[in-house]
Amino acid sequence: MSAPQERIPESRCWELLATISVGRLALSVRALPQILPVQYYLDGRSLAVCLGHGQVPERALDDVVIAFAADAIDPVTRTGWSVQVQGRSVLPRRDDGDTGCGYPATGQMVRIEPGIITGCLVHMCPVIDALLTTGGPAPRRGTAGRGAEDLRP
Repeated sequence: MSAPQERIPESRCWELLATISVGRLALSVRALPQILPVQYYLDGRSLAVCLGHGQVPERALDDVVIAFAADAIDPVTRTGWSVQVQGRSVLPRRDDGDTGCGYPATGQMVRIEPGIITGCLVHMCPVIDALLTTGGPAPRRGTAGRGAEDLRP
């Protein structure tokens, strides 16, 4: 995506998150970063996240700092938005009712209590678009800032 990115006010970030229901959850599992595709629901100013079939140990989800991201791109205008949430995870109590979503996973549901929410408008990169259109080679090392025509052999 090309820079510069325009920042989105926090109130608008919440509005945008309410328009879709799929994002990515980033967390540490056994000291390694992991990013999971997830379905979510906004519950006021927190997110209820279903891990689906992810096999995540409960200790990786219990009161830890995690990150979440969601975005949308308009294929016609090649522009869109991206929202990131950093916060603490909260596992539902066992007596909160059914938290399973039909998949065998420990801690299938987790709530994110946001600490920081940021967002930006995004514009797709014309160099990558040109490479995708022409089937050209990937940029080589040291070619940052050059146009697609400069990346061909």
